[in-house]
Amino acid sequence: MAARKKASASKRFQAGLRDLEKRLPRNLQSAVRDMRANLRVFQRQLERARLDRDARWQKIQTQMRRDIVRLLQRIEKALSPNAGRARARASTPRRKKR
Repeated sequence: MAARKKASASKRFQAGLRDLEKRLPRNLQSAVRDMRANLRVFQRQLERARLDRDARWQKIQTQMRRDIVRLLQRIEKALSPNAGRARARASTPRRKKR
């Protein structure tokens, strides 16, 4: 016996609604047809929102990685042996020229 490919829940639900539409009287068929159309629109909106969310998350993640790299570079620079000498010279007050 060959394995059958499983249909997605959305496709099975759509098929169920089509079947229901065929079984209903004419005056209710248009209501079910409208519900199916609205469901498809909602599914598209949901998918767009998911893609938007993923894109925003990716952008935030990239920015965070950049910020972490900059912070680590600043920490490494501050902890390097040459940093102490450079800082000592920079912190001495300068005299005014007359």
